[in-house]
Amino acid sequence: MTLRQFLVFTALTLPVCALLILFLDQPLAAFIHAHFGWARPFFAALTTGADAAHEALMTHVVGLPFIFVALGLAFAIGRYGLRRPGATLFLVLLLTHEFSMVLAKALKGSVHRLRPEVQFAKGYAGTGLWAAGPHNDSFPSYHTAVYFSLFLPLAVAFPRWRVPLLVLPGLIGLGRLVLGMHYLSDVWASLWLVVALTFLFGLLEKPRRDVETRIRVSSLNDDA
Repeated sequence: MTLRQFLVFTALTLPVCALLILFLDQPLAAFIHAHFGWARPFFAALTTGADAAHEALMTHVVGLPFIFVALGLAFAIGRYGLRRPGATLFLVLLLTHEFSMVLAKALKGSVHRLRPEVQFAKGYAGTGLWAAGPHNDSFPSYHTAVYFSLFLPLAVAFPRWRVPLLVLPGLIGLGRLVLGMHYLSDVWASLWLVVALTFLFGLLEKPRRDVETRIRVSSLNDDA
């Protein structure tokens, strides 16, 4: 991911999320709630299955989640044992996943946005931001952050497999809307958060790319 791509996505995200929060989130949520009830069983089952798998990966081993231990060991063995610069991807994935979850939870605890279920049940005035009471942890979508942070770094690293890699997180994000758990801006903001962290931690791979570039250039010069 280049700086230009990240800045373009950010420039698109800010006005779109503002428009959604101020004007479009609630009408869109009401439309989805009224017309896509038939899809809820599918998305509920998909989310339940994905959550069960992720919960298993988060089982603690030696005091740390298994997935973090596995990614950390893969990075250490690949980078320093096997001398493979590409193993830095495991570190990028670990950091992106961890920070995405932590920051999504932190934002939930500070923004306090009412969930769509409050709108469907009794309604409320305004945007639902910084609201008191229960069900006020809608922004951003934690599920979206969890699953995109597991797959987006891989999609960036392997663009040929981008579409299949992003199917599951895309469906999870769509499911948050169909299930009435989040507004579109909640999902979009989580996606931006993961994109930002993927770009930030992806800078750790820059030395690997520089080495590969020098190797290709050296090979071309030798052939000449």
